[in-house]
Amino acid sequence: MAQLFIIVFIVALFLSRRNNLLKQELLQRKNMEQRLQQYASELKHSNEMKDLFADILRHDLLNPAGVIRGYTEHLLEIETDIKKLQYLQSISRSNKKLIDLIEEAASFTKLDTLGSIPLEKKDIGCIIDNVIESMRMQISEKNAKVSFFRSGPYPANANNLMEQVFVNFLSNALKYGPLNGNIDINVIDAGDSWKVCFVDEGDGIPDEFKEAIFERFRRVEKGAIKGSGLGLAIAKKIVELHSGQLGVTDNPMGKGSVFWATFLKA
Repeated sequence: MAQLFIIVFIVALFLSRRNNLLKQELLQRKNMEQRLQQYASELKHSNEMKDLFADILRHDLLNPAGVIRGYTEHLLEIETDIKKLQYLQSISRSNKKLIDLIEEAASFTKLDTLGSIPLEKKDIGCIIDNVIESMRMQISEKNAKVSFFRSGPYPANANNLMEQVFVNFLSNALKYGPLNGNIDINVIDAGDSWKVCFVDEGDGIPDEFKEAIFERFRRVEKGAIKGSGLGLAIAKKIVELHSGQLGVTDNPMGKGSVFWATFLKA
């Protein structure tokens, strides 16, 4: 009887401890589920706030800026006083920068909420051709020579957002490159990816800033890109959504930089 009692006691003790462990495990799981639910709720709220912020930027800020642009353009057409024209041109330039910044901020906010984007087979070469054609006026104003060395189709898994990456690269090359400068665009076979390179003749990017320029709202010192930091941050986000990479290196042929991005082949 004594041995039986001991066995029963041991079994009861084992079951009691097992039940306690199960209760603790269930409690931990419950706490984990509650934390996950709270995190999901906070994430949803954060994304909703980002969407709201983007809408505010586009409607409540962009609309007044558009009104300023309209009146300024009208006054520039009818004003004859040279001093006043200079003031109006300064207002126009500053307002354009404001509009560009609002649009970029709204675009980045929208992109930052995306986890994935639909991809389909597209020819990178055709997209680059469209970008060059759409920016003929800016190219002409800088009297730049843009050369795209195309050797054939470049099928890639892409979204229409890819075009914005090339617009950004070409826009920066024009904005910070010299008058009458050269901009060379190449698509290189990089195995399972296409590496798209925009080579400019600007001041170049110091090594210590080559990574920082792709971070949002980062400005760099004189001699490097002086923009808001949003354009390249948007380009980075788009490339990441394509499961690609991007970066900048020195122009191996002389002064300037090579901005590059990779996209998976289709």
